[in-house]
Amino acid sequence: MTDGISIGPRLQQLRNAHGMTQRELAERADVSIDVISKLERGARHTARLTTITRLAKALDEDTGSLTGKGNRVERVGDLGVLAVRNAITSPDLLPGLDPDDDGAPSDPTDLHRQVEKAYGAYFEGEFGALAAQLPGLLSECRLTRSAMGPSSVAAAYAHAYQLAACLLVHVGKDDAALIGAERGMAAATEGDDEYRAATLSGTYVWILLRMGRYAEAERLAVRTASGIEPTYSTTDPRQLTAWGGQLLHAAVIAGADERGDEALEYLSRASAAAARMGSDRHDYWVSFGPSQVAMQRAHVQVSLDEPDEVLAAAAAVKRSDLFPISWARHSLNVAQALERKRMVDDAIAVAARAYEISPQWFRHQQFAASVISDLVGHKQRLPRALQTMASTVSTAEE
Repeated sequence: MTDGISIGPRLQQLRNAHGMTQRELAERADVSIDVISKLERGARHTARLTTITRLAKALDEDTGSLTGKGNRVERVGDLGVLAVRNAITSPDLLPGLDPDDDGAPSDPTDLHRQVEKAYGAYFEGEFGALAAQLPGLLSECRLTRSAMGPSSVAAAYAHAYQLAACLLVHVGKDDAALIGAERGMAAATEGDDEYRAATLSGTYVWILLRMGRYAEAERLAVRTASGIEPTYSTTDPRQLTAWGGQLLHAAVIAGADERGDEALEYLSRASAAAARMGSDRHDYWVSFGPSQVAMQRAHVQVSLDEPDEVLAAAAAVKRSDLFPISWARHSLNVAQALERKRMVDDAIAVAARAYEISPQWFRHQQFAASVISDLVGHKQRLPRALQTMASTVSTAEE
């Protein structure tokens, strides 16, 4: 059952392809040779994100090449993930070209409604429905921008690109995702809302984090936060959302890089801003407030391998404050903490609630594969829920 979620065979294949011994890889990656040996012989099936990132970097490979991350989205209609990739890399977007667009421009209000619908699909983990919608939405935004001017469609166009970038990250197309995020940031700057533009840079930060480019990601998050830092007299909650969101990105990055003190300092500053808000808000389809800070605190403590601290932080998270897949991702953090404390049955139940929110989202999460692999290792006979989850992530990794 765990064969499909083991990174060992890919690690050995890539190591051999690059002509390295286990010891050479261990030295280059600053990873224990014992970890590499256990992964390759199947004694361990996966590793912490920090370890995977170091191994991938030492092999000069993307992390997706090591984890086997790919597109397993169930297509809805004729369009899928490749159509989204093609839409954000279309030759019609090249400078100096004047594409011959057919059709009339759309009402910007209608484009906003389409964006809302697309975010609904994304946060419900309905990636197939999202992929089917995005190419047409991007095309309509481009045509409307050409006919009515950039400012009329800046918000809708920016968020359409952001959604494309987020989808592409989940299916392992990180390079294309960066292009989408960059185009989204450019579109946002054509509008008159600096906080929207700042939140769009958070998507770029997230992709860099997923690629293991910690220093660049943290630098961008901190620089963006510095440009919009609120004062004590700030009354616009959108500014707190945008600024606090960047601090949370920085905290997660520092945690992933195993710099716990710096991560906690970022969290402390974000927590102060969240306290000023009193309750969580959703601005620009970004969440910020006490629950969001607590959720990211739990995430950081997972990176630092502090299960008691994970569970303490999780106690302050309200499900009603989070988008569905955010709650699912948080549930995986809690499940891992419970597994670390040998509360295996509780961990299975919590992981199952993440799966139930969106099996399609679940199968694209490397962290889900890691958690499920650890849980499978505790059981000689798998309960049905664990069997279902193991089958899902195994299929995703094959």
